[in-house]
Amino acid sequence: MKKALLTATLLLATPHVFASENADMFPEMPGFTKHVIQLEATENESQNRRVQIIANSVMNVDCNIKALPMDIERRSLEGWGYSYYVLEKQTDYATTMLACEEEASDQNLQFHSDLLRYNSKLPLVIYAQDDVGVDHAVWAPMK
Repeated sequence: MKKALLTATLLLATPHVFASENADMFPEMPGFTKHVIQLEATENESQNRRVQIIANSVMNVDCNIKALPMDIERRSLEGWGYSYYVLEKQTDYATTMLACEEEASDQNLQFHSDLLRYNSKLPLVIYAQDDVGVDHAVWAPMK
């Protein structure tokens, strides 16, 4: 009985220690910046909240491109099982091919991910190319 209780206590305590300390176990990736976002703890968070990754970058584009062309990939940290995300700008992307009246110019474009599970016990770790900024939005129902 004591052994089972101790095991259960350790399992419950482990995520809290990880979340409150840091994300050093996630390796560095050349050409990418590691962004670590610690979400606030709330009541019923996994049922009531979602988080969205917002990436932005300045690109030289014409009138055909309105959003940042990005690939998002969810990966698992080997040996730990924790998830992280890798954001990479697409080099081949669809375009409308409209004839633009204005020349291409530098514009700040954004990418919005799908809504992801909200979990304050683990940090949200995102690797993005060095020229891509990362932010997040929290979605919750209005009361």
